Order: sequence, then structure tokens, then C-alpha cells
Amino acid sequence: MKAWIYVCLISLMTFGSYISGNAQQPGSAKEKKPSEDSLWNISLQNVTVTSNGIHNKIKNIASTVNIINHQQIQELGIQSVGDAIRLIPGANYQDEDGRGLKPGIGLRGLDPGRNGYVVVLVDGKIPLGQSYGQLGAYYMLPIASLERIEVIKGASPVLYGAGSIGGVINLITKKGQGQPNAEASIEAGSYRYLNANVSAYGDNGKFNYYVNYNCRQGDGFRTSRSAFNTNDVTFRVGTKIDSTNELSVSGNVYTEDAETPGGLSEQQYKENYRQSVNPFDIFFAQRYSTAITYKKTIDANNNLSLSVFANYYKRNWWYDTQRKQSSILGDLRDIFTGGAVLEYNRTNKLLGFDNALIVGLKYLGDQTNSIKVLGDDPLQHVGKTTFNTTIPTNVMEGYIQNEIHFSDKFSFTPGLRYTAINYGQHDYMSGQQLSTETNVLVYSFGLLYKPMDRFRVYANASKGYNPPVLYAALDPGTVKNGNSLGAETSNNYEIGIRTNPFNWLDLSLSGYILDFNHKLTEEGGVYSNAGKALHRGVEFELNIIPFKGMRLYTIGAIQRATFEEGAFKGNLLPYAPQQMLTVGARYQTPIGAGVLMANLWNTFTGKQYNDGANTEAPSADGSNGAIPSYNLLNLSLNYNWKNWGVSVTANNLLNERYFTHRYDFWGGIFPGSPTTVNVGLSYRVH
Repeated sequence: MKAWIYVCLISLMTFGSYISGNAQQPGSAKEKKPSEDSLWNISLQNVTVTSNGIHNKIKNIASTVNIINHQQIQELGIQSVGDAIRLIPGANYQDEDGRGLKPGIGLRGLDPGRNGYVVVLVDGKIPLGQSYGQLGAYYMLPIASLERIEVIKGASPVLYGAGSIGGVINLITKKGQGQPNAEASIEAGSYRYLNANVSAYGDNGKFNYYVNYNCRQGDGFRTSRSAFNTNDVTFRVGTKIDSTNELSVSGNVYTEDAETPGGLSEQQYKENYRQSVNPFDIFFAQRYSTAITYKKTIDANNNLSLSVFANYYKRNWWYDTQRKQSSILGDLRDIFTGGAVLEYNRTNKLLGFDNALIVGLKYLGDQTNSIKVLGDDPLQHVGKTTFNTTIPTNVMEGYIQNEIHFSDKFSFTPGLRYTAINYGQHDYMSGQQLSTETNVLVYSFGLLYKPMDRFRVYANASKGYNPPVLYAALDPGTVKNGNSLGAETSNNYEIGIRTNPFNWLDLSLSGYILDFNHKLTEEGGVYSNAGKALHRGVEFELNIIPFKGMRLYTIGAIQRATFEEGAFKGNLLPYAPQQMLTVGARYQTPIGAGVLMANLWNTFTGKQYNDGANTEAPSADGSNGAIPSYNLLNLSLNYNWKNWGVSVTANNLLNERYFTHRYDFWGGIFPGSPTTVNVGLSYRVH
């Protein structure tokens, strides 16, 4: 209730500023255009999206695009990609462990669990994890190494492939630029939290480099079994061989050592939501990745690029889900992933019209080695092997998209993508070998109309698909019975506007429909393609600058995702809240030799269900029942002068008790973090 008071107050501030005399002055003919600082770089219609061959300004893309930039990340004291995603309209963030280490992200009413319905890419082409597994649920780039986060929705399946029905999350990494520079920052806060970061970068025109080291550690807010430590090194070096050839090499090394506190029963949650009843659970991980990208400029209208990438991920998770405290299960995985993307871009005249063509070929391959070990001593990570499989996956894809400008005001963008996936599995315990395959052809059409310079309207339609993750596709109860799972498919429609009628007002509004066929279901341990589901919603982002230094904003979505046939017809899909809203205010003013920036924002997430039956009453073990709505009110203060910066960030100011999901395997309710306060210091060498 208290948080809703804040929501109402900030909304009234937004509305009041709009109708007040203060709001009129910046829009007058004599008023100069606000500076980038006063806009906070949030009016991003002129930002160029460069990922996956697109070299276009957001305002000219026939899809919904939302961006969180580096300045926002710094000012808001955002600690992880998941926390940043809360600022994206229609994005539902599910924090599996309460520390941002294993984020789950869902877009447009799709299930956020283990990132099963979202594609996460690095620099537009390189998948963060496996081809069609769930590696993205276990690792996310440190937010300090990111220049911005792009979320592209609408007609995304053609350019970005499977799993992008709701949209794609593009992590755009920092690149070397300017004279040699170095930056360092450190944050410390609640529950012995420490976040240290140091980076160096530069570009002399011929050679550029960027390297970043990030360390995060703390005890976590759970009173036991919640400590964690991560270390992450990312780098990128590039060179212009000559005027037509560029080469870059990037890489990443990551380690994680984290206690996993598990879930709570209903009674345990009520008694003390910070407790842990999993005294021996622990997670170890190592990740090594690299990518090489070569770009060839053939002439002014033609260029070619080739990206080759590979990563190795080792994950050992020891846990006692039965809570017997007399045995322990080790879930050990080694995952090898590699692939290549070859892309050709051409701009020319076609029948007298400006034309931009993208043609691409993509190969993805990975192999998961999975072993399960049962031990009789929870303190010793050894035991008897009970499960041993190897799962290879191979994916071949081809895509083509063409943007035709019939005039300065109107463009049309059709596209096609073909995907063929082959799954295999070798069970070394039983000697059984399984294989299955699926393929699909999808399309997209986009229209953009610009009746005037400050107003765009766009529409798109696409065929989307989401192949079954390998564990479902190769389930013995499915393949052994002669069933071969196909991809979930959908017909998607979107219409939207982007307008900046005055220098002090910026508005984006979109409506969408995702009409699913062949929704993947499970009955009696057997997976099958059956049933329909319908997602529909409206997303919006409003920014108002009532006077110099002040920005008021509202970001949100009203949506409804339901089963359209079967026993649950009319019910909400799991983890699909009907309302999500963020309202906030930012104020910037010079003080002394520096600049003070204050941000206050509140995020509301509506009630969700964890099952198709939309069960309201919670079960005693906490694994089933409604997930109540929650508000998170946050405050950040930043003061920057010369090369220095200091910050204070307070999250969940009202200390609201909340949780984002229930999980029967891990023991029930996973609580969210209480109030946390972090204090930071940064320094930049020019």
C-alpha cells in the first residue's frame, strides 16, 4: 500500500508537469534543445542500432526497440543485467537466487524461467549460451562491461532466430575509443557486498583495445548458505588492417563459487524469509569464451563479415533436495559450444528505390556432457555415478532480409529464415542412443511510415518459432514412443508509434498479438505439441522534461497471456503478470565543482501464477500457489566532479517482502532481497 502511494505521487507529478506552465517553457520557440545530460540519453530515437547488420536509427526501425544505456546503468547503481531489464516495457525478471547470478527474463508474457523463451546475444551475433539449451540461465556478462542493452521485439525471428518470438536481448559490449584511459570503481554495502571493477581502453585509429575485470562477492541476504564470489575478465582488441579490412578478437574468463540457499515452505517463508534450510548446497562454475570477427568493405555499397566463436562452460552443482542431510547429489556438466555467422550487406538502388539487403548463414553446434553422482556424505563432493549422457546439437540456419524505401516517408522490410536442428543423445548407463530433428521456415514483414519528422508509425507481422530445448526433445518417453517434437510456432502482429513532438516530450507506444500453435505441454512424463495460447498487450514509454535538469518517466505494459483450448482454456499462462509499471523521476543540478544526480523510481509487477490451473491457495511446501504482486522503490544519488564520482544506492526502500517464483524441485518459495544500501567510489584517468 505504501508503495502504491509513491506510484500515485510520481504519476501525479508526471501529469502535473505536463499541464503546468513549467512544461510549456521548454517547448517554446525560444527554448534551446535540451542537452544530452538533461535528456539522460533516454530519448534514444537517434541512436544507431548496429547489431546483426542493422545500421539504422531506432526511429527508422519497423519494430519496437528499447535501450538501457551505460549512463542509466551507472546512475541507477544497477548491479546486473536482470535489474536493468526491469526498465524495459513488458519484461518480467525472475531472480532465481536473489543475487542476480542466475537471471530469468521473459518478454511479452512468455515464461522467464531459465531464459527458455528469450535469445540473449553478444554484439548482435554471438549467442551467450547454448544453441537450444539453457546455458543463458547460468551466466550473464557483467554489466560494467556493457555499453548498452538493446531489446528488439516485433519482427525479430528472421534476424535473430529461435526463441526470439517475444524479442531478443542484445548485450552490446564496450569498445576501445579515444586516448588511452583507465577507470576503477568499488562499491560496498549490505550483507558484506563488494563490487570492484577496473578497465582500460584506447584507440589510436589503427589499433583499439578494451579490457575489464569485475569481482562481485558478499554473504547474501539469506542468513546461511548465501555467500558468493564471482570473477570476470572480458577483453576485446581490434585493428584496421587497411581501409577495407578490420579484425577483432574478444574473450571472456569467468569463475563462480556460490552457496545456493534453495526454497522455503509456506510456513518457513512466513516465519523467517531470510533463512535457508539447504545447509550443503553449493554451485561451482567456470566459463571460457572467445570470438573472432573479420569485416571486409568491398566497396561503398557492399560489405562482408564473418564471426567465429566458441565457449566452454563447466558447471558442478551439489545439492540435497531431499534435505536428508545424509546424502548429496552432484549434477555435473561440461558444455562445449561453437559456431560461425557469415553475413553479406548491400545497399543499392532497386527499381529506382533505395534498398538495404542482409543475407546470412549461421552454424551452431554444442555438446553437453552430463553426469549425476550420488554421495553419502554431504561434505564430500564424491559418490557413485547414477547418470551419464552426452547430448550433441547441430543447427544450420540461413536468413535474408531486404529493406526497401519507396520514398523518404515509407519503407517496407520483408524477410525469411530457415532453420534445421538435429538433436542426439548417448546414454552411457543404458547404452541407448536417441536422435530427433526439427526444421522450420519463418517470415516477417515490416512497414514504417513517417508522415512528419517527429512522428513514426510502424507495423509488422511475423511467423515465430521456439524449438523444444534438448532435454524435452530427447525425453525417452517421447522419442522412444516414436514421437518427434516440433517447434512451437506463432503468428505475431505488432503496431506502434514513436513520437517526439516537443523537445520536452518523448513517447513510444506499441500493441502486439502473439498467437501460439503447438504449445509444448507435458502429461504423464511425455512431452507433446498440443494446444493454443494467445498473448496480447500494450507497452509504453513516456518521458517528460518539465524544466531543465528534471526528467519524469513512465514505463509499463498491460498484457494478457492465456490458454486458448484444453483443460486450462481462459486461464493465465504461468509467470505472465497482467500489469507491469515503472515510474520515476531524475533531477540533475550543478553543485560546487561537480554535478549531483538524484533518481527515484518504483517498479510494480502484478500477480502471477506458477501453474496452468491458476491455483490461488499456497501449498504447504510452498511449491504451488499464486505469486502476489510487489513493488520495489529505489533511490540513487550520484555526485561527479573532475575525475571522481561517489554514489549511494538504496534498493527496496520500503523493505517489501516479496518473491518472484516457486520451484518444487528446489523446495518452494524463492524470496526476494530486502532493503540493501550500497556506497560507491569511482575514478577515471584521462
